[in-house]
Amino acid sequence: MVLPQLVGLVILAVGGYLLVGGGRELRTVFHVLRNDPVPIRELDGYTGPVEITGTAVADEDAGTVTSPFTGSECLAYTYEVEELRSSGKHSNWETLDQGQAGVDFVVDDGSDRVRVNPDGADVRFESHSVTVPPGTELPDRLAEYVERTPGVDAQDGTVNLLVTELSVGNRQRFTERRLDAGEQVYVYGLARRGPATEWGSNLVDAVVGDGDGTPVFVISDTSERGTAWRVARGGLWRAALGALVAGFGLLFLLSVAW
Repeated sequence: MVLPQLVGLVILAVGGYLLVGGGRELRTVFHVLRNDPVPIRELDGYTGPVEITGTAVADEDAGTVTSPFTGSECLAYTYEVEELRSSGKHSNWETLDQGQAGVDFVVDDGSDRVRVNPDGADVRFESHSVTVPPGTELPDRLAEYVERTPGVDAQDGTVNLLVTELSVGNRQRFTERRLDAGEQVYVYGLARRGPATEWGSNLVDAVVGDGDGTPVFVISDTSERGTAWRVARGGLWRAALGALVAGFGLLFLLSVAW
């Protein structure tokens, strides 16, 4: 195989990868919009995929979890640390660390309540980002996080040039996404039988979470349509870029074959 053909195949593979990723996102949008949320009372004894909306409330037994960057007590969070890396005229944000955590919480639709287990969820929460220029001292909580996290170094170095100090390092971005108690919440997941509830309680005998019986498991801090739009934005640009790159790769292969 000659070099031009190999280059064409690589371009085609990259386009295909982007298309597949965008397609997964758009598949999630399809399932989110396909059905309407149901009243929580209908989940009592029900098993299967379900959509619910309401207010996120802390479970008395599970409590809350502390987010890493702001120290907020919340029900679930994701975080990401990125660093702006430059090579010649090109720059890109490189992910240094990321993760998510959460605790069981309750969704209250005003009449009834149901527990949600967030493990394995595709979470779509509002972003809260802090961008730190090079040479800047980090806020206390971010400094503590950097100190205990391998692979993430503070970019606060300076060089003394006698007449001035030159900042060295890279720009960093710390992004936190949270589901706070009292926020609106949308959940698409698998409903299954939960632990027995007390007589007279408005907590239904069910738990919504991940499982093989549902095509997607999504938790968002906005409405059904707002969730679909958040997912679609990422899926559309990936699919469009993937189609463009794959098309270019295919045309390149055809041109070198003639």
